[in-house]
Amino acid sequence: MQKTFLKFIVFELVERIARFRLLLNECSDQLHESAPILNQELKAEAERLEEQLLSHKAVLNRLFAEGGSSAGKQPPSALDPAIDAIYSRLKAVSQILSQMKAFSPEPEMFLFLKDILPTELTKDAGEQSVFLAPEGEIRQAVPGLLSQVLMDSLSILQKNNPLGWVGLTQSYSQHLLENASSLETLKLELLKGEKKKHHAGVTEALIESLLRHALNLQLLGPAYYFHALAEAVFTKDDAFLHFTEPALFYGLNHQNFTHKSLVILHEACERSKPASSADSEEPLLPLSKDTLATVIRTVEKLVPAKYAFQEKHLERAIQLQERLSQGTLLSSTSLYPVEEVSENLLNTRDQEGFSIYGPLAMMTEYPHAPREIVNTG
Repeated sequence: MQKTFLKFIVFELVERIARFRLLLNECSDQLHESAPILNQELKAEAERLEEQLLSHKAVLNRLFAEGGSSAGKQPPSALDPAIDAIYSRLKAVSQILSQMKAFSPEPEMFLFLKDILPTELTKDAGEQSVFLAPEGEIRQAVPGLLSQVLMDSLSILQKNNPLGWVGLTQSYSQHLLENASSLETLKLELLKGEKKKHHAGVTEALIESLLRHALNLQLLGPAYYFHALAEAVFTKDDAFLHFTEPALFYGLNHQNFTHKSLVILHEACERSKPASSADSEEPLLPLSKDTLATVIRTVEKLVPAKYAFQEKHLERAIQLQERLSQGTLLSSTSLYPVEEVSENLLNTRDQEGFSIYGPLAMMTEYPHAPREIVNTG
């Protein structure tokens, strides 16, 4: 696996272990009273997960070494099975915590959903128009309410993590796929026209997956690309890495969502792919650019611009990165930097007819949408 791509995976794994510890702390009092032995075992398991990862300290040091011939492009492969083993254990103990802690969505989560989902889905049912459930529960339409009311699953580890909320549009994209005639027509055309090129690799499920991911990308922007790629790596979704990831990266370029971090990650992913998929020894070729352009155009027509993630949102997200690194709140930004306001005040306060309302107006803040904040992350 290519070095840059492996770094991305290790960072994500460490973050998920940290989230498990935070969630365990939240449950600690309840577990201490009702199941003290289980509480001790889970804390010990958290320590074992960290120890198992740090037992590869020498390999990790080489992985994150900067420059020099020792760094190399291909790190030792010893980390690959370790990552798989750690993630499997982490997923198992996380499911135990999901039974211990009641799943109560954060208020901010509803704000995020309202930002990304068209109001046609939520206007008649308010905040309860989208029901959420812990990972493992069946995702379904809720009977007795609106036909569009959906239940989405969410990993308990992602509950307090806004970057993990990006996966909450799965049910909505599936709803669109099942009810939009343009997508059904496109799906049949892709199956007919591309299957010969890809041998037996292209299936109806693969095409449906591509369209769902394209819809989510249109709603959420580059943050969805990062999220979907991480999930594909941990769930061993070779079809996504071979077939869907290049299509999503094409979509990012098509919508002018290019950023150096995206390019680096895409190129590292390309160099990390095996020559063929797990199901076939034959290579799974990418879709043609003409076909991908058709997919993107169809999705753009289905999701109006006022609901879609746009280039202006990405520009704001990039501008907010410095504030995020400084630990500054990202909910809003003043129209002008403090330095410009101060300069304006110094230059005008001695003038006749000076009014303080001019500089104050320059300090007016405009809010940032949840999608912009998540993409900053």
